[in-house]
Amino acid sequence: MPQVSLWVWLGVVVVATVVELCTMDMTSIWFAASGIVALILSAFPQIHWLVQLIVFIVLSSVFIVGLRPICRKIMLRHMNEKTNVDSLIGKKVFMIATAKFGQMGAVKIADVVWSVVPEDELKTIEEGKIVEVVAINGNKLIVKAVEEADNK
Repeated sequence: MPQVSLWVWLGVVVVATVVELCTMDMTSIWFAASGIVALILSAFPQIHWLVQLIVFIVLSSVFIVGLRPICRKIMLRHMNEKTNVDSLIGKKVFMIATAKFGQMGAVKIADVVWSVVPEDELKTIEEGKIVEVVAINGNKLIVKAVEEADNK
């Protein structure tokens, strides 16, 4: 039976790993880790297959209950950080072209000119005013006027 259990545990490890790679849900990876331990145990002919099964079940349970929540918390810690375009929300910038009803204005952020639309589409935001980015809609920034710029 040792030769058969070796192939069974190898199959468990491969299937659990493939399922984990397809889902990335951190559920079946624990079965793969437990399967590796059972696979190692199957290399010793004196260890009965029932012992291997019990070790597999106990380790899988301990890993899922104990380690999965900790690992998910660590992996999801950085998921709420603003990156790329989302980091523009809240920035205050100068208008370089007037935005009014039916006509987009423009702002320049880090050498990139963005089309802007006023938050209240009926209001006009003049060139030179400071605006705050409140949202992003496609390739347009939605802005609201903050204060007058000092024109010297």
